Amino acid sequence: MQDRSNPARDLAMETKMRVLSVIGQKGGLGKTTTAMNLAACMSRASSVAVVDVDPQLTATDWAEAAGEDLPFDFTSETDPAMLSRMRELEYDVVIVDTPGSLADTDVLNAVLDVTDFVIAPLTPSFMELKPVQRTLQQFVLPRDIPYRVLMNRVDPRDGRAQLEAFQALLDTGSFFDGVTGMPRFRNYIRQAAVMKNMPLEGTVITQYTDTRQSRAAISDYTSVSLELMNLWARKDQVA
Repeated sequence: MQDRSNPARDLAMETKMRVLSVIGQKGGLGKTTTAMNLAACMSRASSVAVVDVDPQLTATDWAEAAGEDLPFDFTSETDPAMLSRMRELEYDVVIVDTPGSLADTDVLNAVLDVTDFVIAPLTPSFMELKPVQRTLQQFVLPRDIPYRVLMNRVDPRDGRAQLEAFQALLDTGSFFDGVTGMPRFRNYIRQAAVMKNMPLEGTVITQYTDTRQSRAAISDYTSVSLELMNLWARKDQVA
C-alpha cells in the first residue's frame, strides 16, 4: 500500500487547525447534510468554513438559499491547486463536502492530501458497505488519515435489534487486511422529516427550536459534533 502520509497535515494537527472531509462516492448517504449540519453545530464553539468541491454543487445551492443566515462561512472551489492551500484559511475547522463520484479523483486527492480527519456517512444497510469500504481502501487508508463511519438516516421503525446487528458488523467485521472492524461514531443520525426541507429553505439544525419534529435531529447532530471534538481533544492530550 502506498504511503500518502503528509507532514504538513501532521503539523497542522499540532497547531489545532483541522481540515475535515466528508466523503461518499454514492448518492443518498447524506454527505452534504452531514457537512452542513456538523458545521453549524461546531460553529457554536469554533470558527468554521464549509468548502463545496463537489461539481454537483448541492451544498452551494443550499448556501445560496440561506443567503447571509448560515452560522459559518461558505465557499466553493474545484481547482486542485487552490484546494491544496486550504491550510492558509484562518479557521479552526474547515469542512469539505467532497465529490460524489470517483470520476473527480484529482479534486478528491488534492483535498485528502491536506485532510486531518474523514467522516464517511453510511446508511445502516448491508448493500451500502461495499462502496464505503472501497472508498476508504483506495483514498483514506493509504494516507493514514484518522476516520470514522457515521451511521446516517437510521430509521427507528427498523427496531433496535437491526441497528445493533449492523453496529456489531462494523465493530467486528473483516473489511481491510489485518484490521478488525471499521471505526464508527458511537452516536448516529436518525431519520427525521425536518431535514428534508433544509436544502430548499437554506436552514441548518442550529436554527431550529426544540420541538417534537426537530428534537431528535438537534440531539443527534449535537452529540456527533461533541463526540468528534472529544476525539480531537484526546488526541491532542496524547500528543
